[in-house]
Amino acid sequence: MAKPVIPVISFEPFLNGQAADRKMVAEQVYAAFRDIGFMYVKDTGISQARIDELFALAKDFFDLPLDFKQRYALRDPTENQGYSAQGKDMGFDHESKAMKKDYKEAYEHRRYKNELCPTAEELAAYNPRISDFHAILDGFYKEAFKLSEEVLACLALALDLPGGEEYFKPITGDSDPQLRLLHYPPVPASAIAAATAQDGAGKDGRIRPHCDYSLCTLLFQDSIGGLEIDPFHTGKFTPAPPKSGTVLINIGDLLHRLLNGRVKSTMHRVVAPEAFTSEDGSEPILPSRYSIPFFVHPVPEALIEPILLDPAEKKMYKEVNAGDWRSWRTARNYMMPEREQYFLDKLGIAHELPQNAAALGCVTAGGN
Repeated sequence: MAKPVIPVISFEPFLNGQAADRKMVAEQVYAAFRDIGFMYVKDTGISQARIDELFALAKDFFDLPLDFKQRYALRDPTENQGYSAQGKDMGFDHESKAMKKDYKEAYEHRRYKNELCPTAEELAAYNPRISDFHAILDGFYKEAFKLSEEVLACLALALDLPGGEEYFKPITGDSDPQLRLLHYPPVPASAIAAATAQDGAGKDGRIRPHCDYSLCTLLFQDSIGGLEIDPFHTGKFTPAPPKSGTVLINIGDLLHRLLNGRVKSTMHRVVAPEAFTSEDGSEPILPSRYSIPFFVHPVPEALIEPILLDPAEKKMYKEVNAGDWRSWRTARNYMMPEREQYFLDKLGIAHELPQNAAALGCVTAGGN
């Protein structure tokens, strides 16, 4: 099997071109999501300078004292907003078939309500440079949301869905996606070793193999890298390195379900980068890594029922409520077992879990 290559697609013809140009880009986007599940997009209207500003903001935030950050700790999977410290997020370990901790810290920002976001006054007492934290995140959120709508419009155009480019608007127009700032702190190389070919599960990586559970994800990476993808879910991972001036976009489980397997929700992981040795010759240290994913979710009341575009086509998955789906996966990720079971029971999809790769609802593309 040939090594997968993530395409780089210019979005400029879709944003500013004629109908034929827009159709060409739409078909490129669909092909990338059908074959790989990932694509790099350039010329999106979000500048590299803007992205660099966000990374500087994230670094300053995570450099704040832990006791301050924990005042804003995430508390409810239905809100999915606030700060989570190292070890609070979970990943599925394929070797032990169990949930294990992923060692990173995060801050989640939402569209309508961010009660667990520090105020300008609270932040100014620690670092005046980030007193505009809330306002800057709100502005970037709007830019990412706009791009996500355009990406979904590409899929609707390419697949000739009912309603054309507006097909997804009823379930996304008033939606509340999740902007997430992530920090993988520096650690001794002995604590986390780079994943190797002998370790298909990536157990020594910074985040274990998983699929996203949203419609799609826009990912902004720093220069450290470490992201790897496994489009065919064979345990063979390929690097997805940072590319300046681009946004890396991938399909999530929910869009895979909605489009009845036509696009891939691809397994991916973050492995540790090469360590560096300090000047005094002490133990090698893995450097910090920052990333900013934007998880695109539908409105919570949306019913995600597989779309059938051919009379002979059959539904691959049961319909699910989008809000319950999101709350179920969030509760699982943040170690809230009672809430996890409650939402799983509401969804009625427990029978699906033994059939998929990670027992998380992460489905293999095309049902394979």
